[in-house]
Amino acid sequence: MKINKNSIKFRFLGNLIIVFVFLTLLISILQIFLINNLIIKASNERIKLNIRSGWYYFEEKKRKLEIILDFLQHHILLQQGNIETILMDTQNLLSKYAENKDIDYLWVIPTDIYKSDESTFKEIDSFFSKENPENASGYIKKDFKKLNEKIPFSFQSSKDIPEGELISIYSNKRIIFGNNNGHNKEIILIAGSWLDGANYFVDQIQNLVFEDRFYKGRRVGTVTIFNGSKRIATTVLLPDGQRAVGTQVSEEVREQTLVKGIPWIGRAKVLDDWYLTCYEPIRDIRGNIIGMLYMGELEALTKDTRTFVVLITVAVILFTMSIALVIRLKQTTQLLKRIYKLSNSANEFANGNYSVRAGKDTIGDEISELIAVFNSMLETIEKDREQLIQQQELIEEANANYLDMLGFVTHELRNSLGSAIFNIASLKEGAFGEISSEVKEGLDIVEDSLKYLMEITNNYLQLSRLEQGDLYFEKREVNLLNDVINPILNELSKLLKSKKINVVNEVKEEFTMPADINLMRVVYENLLGNAIKYGKEGGNIKISATRTESGKIQLVVWNDGSPIEPQIITSLFHRFRRYDTKTPEGKKGAGLGLFIVRRIIELHGGEINIQSTPESGTSFIITIPF
Repeated sequence: MKINKNSIKFRFLGNLIIVFVFLTLLISILQIFLINNLIIKASNERIKLNIRSGWYYFEEKKRKLEIILDFLQHHILLQQGNIETILMDTQNLLSKYAENKDIDYLWVIPTDIYKSDESTFKEIDSFFSKENPENASGYIKKDFKKLNEKIPFSFQSSKDIPEGELISIYSNKRIIFGNNNGHNKEIILIAGSWLDGANYFVDQIQNLVFEDRFYKGRRVGTVTIFNGSKRIATTVLLPDGQRAVGTQVSEEVREQTLVKGIPWIGRAKVLDDWYLTCYEPIRDIRGNIIGMLYMGELEALTKDTRTFVVLITVAVILFTMSIALVIRLKQTTQLLKRIYKLSNSANEFANGNYSVRAGKDTIGDEISELIAVFNSMLETIEKDREQLIQQQELIEEANANYLDMLGFVTHELRNSLGSAIFNIASLKEGAFGEISSEVKEGLDIVEDSLKYLMEITNNYLQLSRLEQGDLYFEKREVNLLNDVINPILNELSKLLKSKKINVVNEVKEEFTMPADINLMRVVYENLLGNAIKYGKEGGNIKISATRTESGKIQLVVWNDGSPIEPQIITSLFHRFRRYDTKTPEGKKGAGLGLFIVRRIIELHGGEINIQSTPESGTSFIITIPF
């Protein structure tokens, strides 16, 4: 079966399938884009939430240190500042805290001792903030081994303090009390835990946040504490299973977070794997950046999850859209069958079967209403057609009678008017004896009226011939100036002199054109007559005839009278349409002249147009091919 690609069925169903495929692809792409953005956004938000959980764990560490200091403060007040007794009494408790990794060191410092040593004073003072000199907690980076040697009373969880500058989370308290001698005494308590080597600490955070899960042999989440750019405690594992302590962060992260102090959130390569990460700076109590806290989530897990969700979503969309397409195709096919029924009925009606109908449709939707209206319309058209045929026959009969009567009346009237004009001319010339000037003036008025009536009669006679198709048309080579224009100007010379109108005739004597000489005289009689009638007294008329480069003859009759309003220009060529110049003279005529002119020009295969403006006057432009 040959498929008609121009049929509505092919185009409609084809477009429907294209739209469904396009919508499926568009929805799938949008869903992929939205899912991708949502998963990435959710991952970033989750990483931010995770690192907040990590910082919360740091805060818990601070609170435990503060509790230990509050306990020691209570004992110091009870013992009136006997530091050695205090340390002996709390040794077991401090050891227990140390075993639980709650404390790594405790310093008890009488201020009268450390103030005597300026360098030690500066070191101890850096543990306090300017805003709160009594107690503080936070992070600090010091060479604790050297500083510990200067502290007279201290407790360490380990005899060996690591070399170099360490990062510590700490809490301190300044205590002032009175002794037995009546003098106030001041003691500084500093308790803290070193973050360097605190793998237990990052393990606790990881277990809290990520539950130490693995995906494809790699940790889902990792936690790291940095001293500067170096990992000092981490759950990141090397290929051999060892912790990646001592390895460095990437230069890009170091520049942004350690140097500029801006948290890093996004993809970052952690050793050999890509993670969705968050690096935030660790600042000491004075605001200086001393390290970083990192938490990351394995990107492969997020990617695989995203891919799975996208595949499921696209599969659901494809399935849903396929079902919708099948349903829609079925509905469309049924709809098109009903439309074809309308189309076939319309074609039969157009081919002359005026009794055809589209048949009844019982579905009850808009198409059913359309079919009902269509059938009703066909019945109305059939009835109207029968009435129009009857009316047309009556009109044709009446028009034939009208044209016969018009031709007869104008012919008889023309003969009588011609005889009357001839006799008046004889009277004026004295054929019946001398007449007075008063009588001669009266005869001039009668002669003008009869000539005007003759002009109207001629127009009606021409109209009758045009309507009946009896207008005699003989085209031959015509000398436009000598055969047409000059004889008419001679006939109109009296009118021209009476209105003192100057005629500029630019038609060359040798100019010829193929035309019917009598019909062209009718054209120029009307155009020049109108130019005189509607021209201003003492004005100008210009006549020209040229051949254009496009192979056409252009005839122009111009006058400098009042311009014609643009909205009535096209209607001037209709029958019985006169141009009212708001003067008594402008209302004369039957309104047939320009209608006859247009029909004559059309018989010559040309056209006539009007150009009229206050600046350039009015031009009647005839264009005829040659």
